[in-house]
Amino acid sequence: SALMDAAGVDQPKWAELESHESAVKFADEVGYPVLVRPSFVLSGAAMKVCRDEQSLRAHLDVAKEISRDFPVVVSQFQVRG
Repeated sequence: SALMDAAGVDQPKWAELESHESAVKFADEVGYPVLVRPSFVLSGAAMKVCRDEQSLRAHLDVAKEISRDFPVVVSQFQVRG
């Protein structure tokens, strides 16, 4: 992310979060849909696109079950169209 910033490459807003409330607040700020994943996952495992608060809260429970030791990353999901 820092390398992309230094190169001037636009990227979606994202945050490492540890609570449902902070994730919902972030999603409300950037707008739905958002991409949710455990922070240590880069390959796509356990990632989900959440289109509303209900699906976000449900998937946060799943992501936290995968790893309680790491925060969840929530990213703005950009839709082309």
